Amino acid sequence: MPLPRPEASRVVLAGVADYRHLPPLPAIRNNLAALAGFFTSASGWGLPSRHCTVVTDPGQPSELIDPVRKAAAEATDTLLVYYSGHGHLDNELRYSISVTGSRQGEPWTCLPYAWLKSVLIQTRAERRMVILDSCFSGLAHGLMAGEAEALRAQVATAGAVVISSARDDLPALAPIDEPYTAFTGELLQVLTRGIAGGAAEITVDAAYTHIKTALAAKGRPAPDRTGTDTSGALIIARNPGFRPPSPAAAPRPAPGTHLQALASRLLLPSAQARSTSRGSEEPTVVGKRYEIISPVGQGTSGGSEEPTVVGERYEINSPLGQGGMGTVHLAWDRLLKRHVALKVLQMAGLGDQVEWQVFWTEVRAVAALNHPNVAAIHDVSEGKAGRFFVMEYVPGIPLSAALANGTLLPDEAAEAVHDVLSGLEAAHRAGVVHCDVKPGNIMLTPSGTVKIIDFGISHLVANEGQGPLHRDDNDTMVGTVEYMAPEIVRGHLPTVAADIYGAGVVFYELCTGQPPFRGDDFNELAWSKLYKPVAPPSQLVPGLPPHYETIIMRALERNPGERYESAEEIRAEIAAALYGTG
Repeated sequence: MPLPRPEASRVVLAGVADYRHLPPLPAIRNNLAALAGFFTSASGWGLPSRHCTVVTDPGQPSELIDPVRKAAAEATDTLLVYYSGHGHLDNELRYSISVTGSRQGEPWTCLPYAWLKSVLIQTRAERRMVILDSCFSGLAHGLMAGEAEALRAQVATAGAVVISSARDDLPALAPIDEPYTAFTGELLQVLTRGIAGGAAEITVDAAYTHIKTALAAKGRPAPDRTGTDTSGALIIARNPGFRPPSPAAAPRPAPGTHLQALASRLLLPSAQARSTSRGSEEPTVVGKRYEIISPVGQGTSGGSEEPTVVGERYEINSPLGQGGMGTVHLAWDRLLKRHVALKVLQMAGLGDQVEWQVFWTEVRAVAALNHPNVAAIHDVSEGKAGRFFVMEYVPGIPLSAALANGTLLPDEAAEAVHDVLSGLEAAHRAGVVHCDVKPGNIMLTPSGTVKIIDFGISHLVANEGQGPLHRDDNDTMVGTVEYMAPEIVRGHLPTVAADIYGAGVVFYELCTGQPPFRGDDFNELAWSKLYKPVAPPSQLVPGLPPHYETIIMRALERNPGERYESAEEIRAEIAAALYGTG
């Protein structure tokens, strides 16, 4: 039995989040948006948007019934109707669903399910599926308590399968601080992440069993299911978690191949055009040790002035960039005859004691790392020029500049994020969280290597009771809000989960050309991160491989506990998809 055919199938997603007389259910809007995203995505059913109708907050029964009647008349392959909202049983155990004006204990203000059922019976669709997520924690009021058999009799129709979210009324059905209702949240997990070790396609029965097990493991109400004929064999999704054994599969490119191709496309022509020569001028040196020189192609300033020297070794040249906590200069190391990046801290507004703590925390944490995907620290010093440290100079361009030439190919993006996660994995083992993973802090070198730069706001993984070290003058966690994890927006301490979220945003942006959320100011972006669902990247890039979308969406889970547990875990998932290995 194949997936539903988009041209002959219809989906109606209805839900009531706001009521005039009943408690609101704000998670329902997220339910509807996320489900619509799945059914219209290339990795889902691929429905044209006109074949997926979303009905939010119907004010009267006709506003809900009419779209279902239209869909039932048009569908010949599959008809799916989903409802999420308050539900009711009257004194004769007849099941009704709410509209915005429904009142508790007054079933005549609701829509009898029998009316909806009569429409479903008349459809020409070969396969019919009804999902009722209408039993919501303490906000609900007696729906289905002990009446599973009565509900089963009400909703069953010939040739259809019906799944209800729970048999009784328990307080875990709409968990506070979770974006979706409990049942629909697990349903979305199955649809978008799949079932590890499962078949290539997910049937109704497989999805139901997986959801029921997941809810039971969390101590939440178990769903109920009824169906006729072979409706349980209906395929409702491809399985992103499917890993077929393929010993004879075609060989995949060796690690590094995709990034080397990207570097060749973006960097080698310009690198060949600007051959380096230092000229005859005396370099500027900082700290009596470090020569500061202009970046390749800019040249040093003219005149006979002696260069500024730091540490008797480093000649200081023109700035490379301005970071959140200091200015970075390109410099020349007189001793080892190499370019370095010299970072001088500029932390106006911070007390000297805090400044010192921030400086040495950063230096010691990053200097302990030795990884090919992390820019190394060579030296530290303090003198008249201020406190500074000398870092590996990474030639090339940041991935933010690479995006100016257009999005990366999906495999290029995957390989870049894979290598970034490899560096983050090493940092996390050393107790360091980067806190600002973004394309601007990831350099692509001419050899096709990516390196994480600027651990300037990195934070040692907090010990119990230890507060964050890096805040700005307004006591706001330093970082870039587009890439900031929702829990950091809420003011929580950074953990490895924050870096995993940042890597997910980077993956999303490299594939689509934009981060998941955009806004004109901090408050708008923060609100979006906390309350809006992430649009699946395949909506922007229809050809995106489903396994990449699954990885991205899990990394971007609003609840950090639902993301990958470690950089190693998500890196292994990407490696399996990209190279066929962990």
